[in-house]
Amino acid sequence: MSHREPTTPLEVSGGDRRGSALLVTMLTAVLLSGLAGALVVVLSTEEAVEANHRRGVVALYAADGLLTDVVAELAAVPDWQAVLNGLRRSTFSTGPLLVSLADGSVINLRQETLDLQRVLERADEARVSPQWRLYAWGWFADLVHETDRGRLVYVAAWIRDDLVDPDADSGQDATGRVVVRATAFGPFRTRRAVEAAVGRESGAVSVIAWGLVR
Repeated sequence: MSHREPTTPLEVSGGDRRGSALLVTMLTAVLLSGLAGALVVVLSTEEAVEANHRRGVVALYAADGLLTDVVAELAAVPDWQAVLNGLRRSTFSTGPLLVSLADGSVINLRQETLDLQRVLERADEARVSPQWRLYAWGWFADLVHETDRGRLVYVAAWIRDDLVDPDADSGQDATGRVVVRATAFGPFRTRRAVEAAVGRESGAVSVIAWGLVR
């Protein structure tokens, strides 16, 4: 008959209990710290998204505001030829062509004009493309006379002849239609642009089509 040695109950000392409790406390603290850190990241991301959305809304408002102002000016110009050949500019064209925004980024309107023209020429390879002309530019706060709120958004507008103009001359308007693009530039790469086809018929100027440029 086999003989089994009696087992001795495992005894846990008070020090062991305290050590286990300390380990559990440390693990819990690490877990809660991780959860808190994740929550901070989520909240920070949501705040960044919300701030970016607000900047986008403000920029869109500014671009549309400048477009409206330019259309009103065009209505007062009897002959758009001087506008299309670059001889006539808006009364709102006193700002610099190279400007630094609040975040330190730089907007170069000469380069922006070249980029617009390059895109247009790629899209219209079959014919002579009309020329984008920089027509209006400056701080949006100056346009709406709210300089006390600071200069955060810079705006610019370009005008060109429409693509269906039969004369193929970017400085001549044969159809009574031009295209206006207004762009607003804000800090942190915020940019919104709107474009409108503007027509004149029987002396009345109206917006034929309007759209957000993606």
